[in-house]
Amino acid sequence: MSELKYQLDMLKKPTWKFVNANLFSKDNLLYIQESGKFCTGKNYYTKRSGLDSYLIKFTISGKGILEYGGEKYDLIPDSVMFIDCKEPQNYYTDPNYDKWEMYWVHFCGKNVKTYYERFLENNNYSPVATMVSDNSLSEIIENIIYVSNNYAKDQNNEIIADNLLNTLLKECITKSVTSNYTSPSYVEKIAHYLRHHYNEEIDLDMLANEFNISKFHLQRTFKDVMGLSPAKYLSNIRINRAKRLLRGTNMPINEVAEHIGMEPNYFIQRFKSSENKTPKQYRNNWGG
Repeated sequence: MSELKYQLDMLKKPTWKFVNANLFSKDNLLYIQESGKFCTGKNYYTKRSGLDSYLIKFTISGKGILEYGGEKYDLIPDSVMFIDCKEPQNYYTDPNYDKWEMYWVHFCGKNVKTYYERFLENNNYSPVATMVSDNSLSEIIENIIYVSNNYAKDQNNEIIADNLLNTLLKECITKSVTSNYTSPSYVEKIAHYLRHHYNEEIDLDMLANEFNISKFHLQRTFKDVMGLSPAKYLSNIRINRAKRLLRGTNMPINEVAEHIGMEPNYFIQRFKSSENKTPKQYRNNWGG
């Protein structure tokens, strides 16, 4: 028996795209049903069951809560939620937070159940996992939204959609690093600090002093939970911020480096190591 109750409480104009997939896609491919980006307020929620769809939500900022399979899960930044919408589900903005900002995709199709089961197996059968900070979920879902918006304009978009969804699922499976393991609260506090102070001078000694933790214990525990050392996590945040600036602005490369808290020559070196191209080449490739 199906159920649907919801309340839309949007702090910003939502992005919400619908796709009417054809029979070929439904019989042979993974296909998009809906996709979007929401920034919700405290009163947002969805309670549902019986929908022939799978749903991925990737939290950008704020915090959500998922109630699913008799358990409750925190949806924090860099976490991904992957559920079968036939099952009863309830997700909403955490009452202790002012917002929950996320990308999301409803989809279905051939072999999706196999991907879903593999994701659960990799995460001790939890539908929620934390992603390593160098994941590309935001970029993949942005592309899915673009294809959704232009789906009817080109019949090849059904193939492109299938490829993007396969890439999204593989990213969720291969770059998830935690499951329903309860990590020490200070790990998320440190990760939150790094995401919001990435342009400042930060090292392990400073973090240890700031959070009153042995730097050796901090290093080991952070890597166990997040899959990366604090330094690598911070470096990935900076590189990802730089990519946005290179693609979305005409800011000179030296200023991009300074904006993310890196010395220009070192920034170019780290960016090339990460992306296999210089910042200038990256900007040119993306039409920045």
